[in-house]
Amino acid sequence: MTRSLPLTLLCASLGIAALAGCSNDPELKNQLTPELRNADYPPLLPIEELVPLQPLPDQESAQLEKNLNARSNSLQRRADALRRATN
Repeated sequence: MTRSLPLTLLCASLGIAALAGCSNDPELKNQLTPELRNADYPPLLPIEELVPLQPLPDQESAQLEKNLNARSNSLQRRADALRRATN
């Protein structure tokens, strides 16, 4: 059974790419100073301290509904005043 040339080239290039990924880069390994390498891990904090608490969806939707109703009433009063002024 013979393989086609493009398939052979594809397999060869994949093999070379895989071998290149296994190489060691000494300049990457030497970037950490001994102090950083021997440093303690930072303390773990509870998520509640890191992320601010968000309002509950019920409270947020109630506040949004209240704001929209107030805006609607204000616009309705303004429209009524404009209708009275043009009549």
